[in-house]
Amino acid sequence: MSKALTGRVTPELEYLQAKWAAHLPYRQATAMLKEVLPLDKGISFSGTRDRVHTLGKQLDADIERDIAKLPRAVADVQARESSHVAAVTVDSAWLRHCDSGRGPSRHVNIIAGRATFTDGPPKVCAYVHREVTSGAARLDQFLSRNGVATDERVTVISDDAGEFEKAVQGSQMARGRILDWFHIAMKLKAAQRSVFGSKMIAALERESVETEITHAKWLVWHGKGSKAVERIKHWTVGC
Repeated sequence: MSKALTGRVTPELEYLQAKWAAHLPYRQATAMLKEVLPLDKGISFSGTRDRVHTLGKQLDADIERDIAKLPRAVADVQARESSHVAAVTVDSAWLRHCDSGRGPSRHVNIIAGRATFTDGPPKVCAYVHREVTSGAARLDQFLSRNGVATDERVTVISDDAGEFEKAVQGSQMARGRILDWFHIAMKLKAAQRSVFGSKMIAALERESVETEITHAKWLVWHGKGSKAVERIKHWTVGC
């Protein structure tokens, strides 16, 4: 048995450890496995954590090998819209890091993408910002693995965070980036708050600026974004 199972654990148990630990804290995942399987002291919290770390390294190595094999897009070829991937939505979140040796910053920025397909269920990808060589390469590898060719392009929907901008601009398969409706609304809301907090705008002028922002919002909703931008530029310069 020791020769057949060099890791002293079956692949099925390794699979369950990784799957449950991906959805629960390590200690809870370990406790549940002990509850439903006759393991007793067969696994531990640290063993589950180490298994997830090992699997993560294997996945990263597989992705880097895929990136090295990616074909280069030809500049003169007319790109066409992908018929398989409708769009990719991207967002980020900050998670607390438990490693005290990472310096003053105890948080990591997780970038997550979700591809919507025309003929199947969506798929997701994720990576830690500043822990990968290239976010653009990660995006291209994800799209290529899901059937996007080098002469095809996919639209990315996200906010205007800098990490997304670099990834999309460096990508060979991301045709463009669209600011999603939620973040457009948040930016208009921030503009309204800035008017309320400004000490350089008189009361009557503040009311006029608020009206301009409201009109700009309705222009965006009705698909007249360029006119909305002109309105916002007008009152911004005026202030």
